Amino acid sequence: MPLKHTVQEATLSTGAKGLIIHVPDTTVMSYTIHFRAGNDYVKDVSKHQTAHLMEHMAFGPNEKFSSMEAFSQEFSRNGAYSNASTFDTNMHYYADCAQFEWERILDLQGLAITKPKFLPDILEAEKGNVREELVGQAHNNPRVMWQAINRAMGGHSLNDMEKIATIDAVTVEDIIDHHRRTHTQQNMRFVLAGDFQGHESKALAMLQAWELPAGKRLEPIIDILHAAKPVSINRKEQENSNFGFVMTLPRRLEIPELVAFSALNHILTGTLHSRIWGKARSGGICYGMGSSTSTDLDGSSSWEFYGQVRPDNAERLFRLIHDELKRILSGDLAERDLEDAKQYLTGDYQMRGQTVSSLAGWYSGDYFFDDTYEDISQATKHITQVDRDMIIRLAREFFDAKIWTLGEIGAVKKLETKRHYDILNGLFSS
Repeated sequence: MPLKHTVQEATLSTGAKGLIIHVPDTTVMSYTIHFRAGNDYVKDVSKHQTAHLMEHMAFGPNEKFSSMEAFSQEFSRNGAYSNASTFDTNMHYYADCAQFEWERILDLQGLAITKPKFLPDILEAEKGNVREELVGQAHNNPRVMWQAINRAMGGHSLNDMEKIATIDAVTVEDIIDHHRRTHTQQNMRFVLAGDFQGHESKALAMLQAWELPAGKRLEPIIDILHAAKPVSINRKEQENSNFGFVMTLPRRLEIPELVAFSALNHILTGTLHSRIWGKARSGGICYGMGSSTSTDLDGSSSWEFYGQVRPDNAERLFRLIHDELKRILSGDLAERDLEDAKQYLTGDYQMRGQTVSSLAGWYSGDYFFDDTYEDISQATKHITQVDRDMIIRLAREFFDAKIWTLGEIGAVKKLETKRHYDILNGLFSS
């Protein structure tokens, strides 16, 4: 079972909101501070990497430390860890530390977030680092493919080469302005996890003392996605191809529905005896593939199948995907298979939340998404309530929406991708 814990939600008088996850007797503290401050909130798309660059600079010089090196040395002297990440919508700041120094680390994290000094020489150095990062990502074939799929279906996100082209235009003034507009009290969310017994008031008082403007909670950018023609990117130096088959639904799936899809994805691709990947693996068709289902801030949900396959085996794999999904749509789902999947999910749940940081991750995923959270213990209830009719209904709903495409990258030609697309299209034509 997950670590014993309790969850307290707190709204500060400043407007910031968050959760304190009290884990008795633990010796580790974990903090995540969140802002809707990602690339979508940059004023000028020609300076798209402003947010990314700002995040890289956040742990540089600040009000008390004259250099990134001095701040890093102080932060990590007792083994504490820090990092940050930027996405289209979200920006996260992370820290893990020993329990005995939780106040010092939270204070230093606040210093980095609220009192940074965005200096020209640091910006120039981080431009080089961000460029190196993105050039490396541009050679990540699955990432390139998914970016192309998103664009083809009407998404607004830039690809990595487009992002690189915006780096040089960013100025220190852009960085300062982005920080001022996005790093505000109303736009801040937090999750603090560890043994906070007797320390809750102190922790909240420290957060409340952070000097940030009032601001407002920023709204996400909404994409209206549509079906798209197949996406084919030829990289002839690759011996196989990566593929992504994605369907979207113009509504958000609720937690019980996402749990139902977890069961279905396990039946289809979760094991060596699964209906699609298991058969593909035993037949020597495909070494690795998977599937997943998620919901997004724009109000849509997606169901994705992905993996890699050699050109000689690709058509056999897509016919297998077609045939097994057709079985599900026709109602061919044995109760025994469903019970096995539910038993697997139950065991997986019991292995969740075994560390302070994993507990924090469980709760922050939903809380940073829409200010809601559900106790981890509710997972068992949702698993129990999954039934065959629910799974079949949800699967049919995705196919009925007909918002989908197939993308491939690697040793594949456009005519081959179109042939694979046509195989899958048979699932949508009835």
